[in-house]
Parts: sequence; structure tokens; C-alpha cells
Amino acid sequence: MNEIGVVDILDPVTDEVVTHCFGPTAEGMCPLAGPDGIVHCHGSRIEPRNLGPEYWDLWIPPTSTVCPSTWHLDEVGY
Repeated sequence: MNEIGVVDILDPVTDEVVTHCFGPTAEGMCPLAGPDGIVHCHGSRIEPRNLGPEYWDLWIPPTSTVCPSTWHLDEVGY
């Protein structure tokens, strides 16, 4: 696992923490992804504790297959 620490996964409506993850594997894959490759936090918001503020309260699209902690947010306009 990467050393990003704990990532809180939030309910998209209430913003309550519903679960946690620890980020991607060394290969960049979500260790909690379903058989279809969709990341565990899909459709939710995340709050990674050790990533910059641009990742706080970040919404993850429902069909995302890439761990959001590996996104280059400056390149996609965040």
C-alpha cells in the first residue's frame, strides 16, 4: 500500500464517514475494487488525511476504476 494514510469515505448526502481505505496498492490498483474493477469509494466523497486540500471532499464518479488518490487533479481542472 502507498503511504497516504487513512482515507475516509463519506456518504455523498450526509457527509458522514461510512468506511475507510488506505489507498491504492503499489501497482496503483484499488485493493477493495469489485470484480468489475470499480473502486470501493465510487459514488461517494473522500477525505484523505495525508493528501492536499484539493482532495478533501472530492466526489468519486459512480463508474470510476482508478483510485482517486492517484489522480493528477491539477491536470483535470480541480
